[in-house]
Amino acid sequence: MRTKLMCVLMILAVLATGCTPGAADGGNVADRIREHYAALTEADYRATLRTDFGDRVLDFTVEYAQKPDGGHMKVTAPEIIAGIEANLAPNGVTLQYDGAVLELGALPGTGLSPMESLPFIIGQWAKGYVTQTGSEKRAGRTLLMLTTRVTQGSIPLDTATWFDEETLKPVNAELSVNGLLSVSAFFED
Repeated sequence: MRTKLMCVLMILAVLATGCTPGAADGGNVADRIREHYAALTEADYRATLRTDFGDRVLDFTVEYAQKPDGGHMKVTAPEIIAGIEANLAPNGVTLQYDGAVLELGALPGTGLSPMESLPFIIGQWAKGYVTQTGSEKRAGRTLLMLTTRVTQGSIPLDTATWFDEETLKPVNAELSVNGLLSVSAFFED
């Protein structure tokens, strides 16, 4: 009886301090990912984005070059919109296509357009408020998972990203706006 009581007290002590199995690992997951992406000043990504507008879903593939002062994105598929380019800077987005330039600026509500969602997700890896970490097995490999939350006005923007355990390269990511999955990103090597 005394042994059982000691076991129960030890479990309660562990739970009270927040040191549940995997909690220390969760901190390490977040630290590894944050440190890795905070150190990157330039990086190149290729991803297929699925954007859900509620009444329609659009898929497009982009190449994104992250730079210290913003970034450059080019749509590569589908063919009907391939060639559209966007320059992303802190003061807004400039779209270019076939010599024409369109100034967009920030969008109302979340302030994000589909073209801005990928840089937003990437920015969360180094700077976002971490709400959860973990790991899971998919297709025979271990992926690390990081979720973050930012609130713009009263609208929560949640990101969840899965990374290769060894290289920390992103595999896929999701952006939810106000609890609704809005953008899914599927990264290519």
